[in-house]
Amino acid sequence: MGLIRLVYASESRLVEANRHSEIDRIIESARRLNTIHDITGFLLSTESAFAQVLEGESSTVAETYGRIVADPRHGAIRLLAEHPIDQRSFPQWSMGLAERNETTSFIFGLYGVTPENDLPQQPADVLIDLAGELSRQRA
Repeated sequence: MGLIRLVYASESRLVEANRHSEIDRIIESARRLNTIHDITGFLLSTESAFAQVLEGESSTVAETYGRIVADPRHGAIRLLAEHPIDQRSFPQWSMGLAERNETTSFIFGLYGVTPENDLPQQPADVLIDLAGELSRQRA
């Protein structure tokens, strides 16, 4: 089996009151499970949306995506890309995270991600490039 990259975007169903604690739980669970299943990736988050890049063996990425689709914290999930890759773009991240906030909003904006044109409206290549940029800043 070969490596694949899967990119999806979804609406966030998190409520502002507990948004940060829920994101912490998502990341903690993702890092634990992804380490076990040799999946790498990066999660982008805004107040109203998520986008994620997952990399790994086809069967384990499909299983992980299936759990995400069933997760009630996501709505209107859109699979944007799924294709074979020769190497990982996020090898150091069992699951990286970047949220749009005061510090990162400029970078999100450079890639066209704004409150009016949020993550689900972006093409997969833009999301991969944005995640790559933000992952390098956090490395």
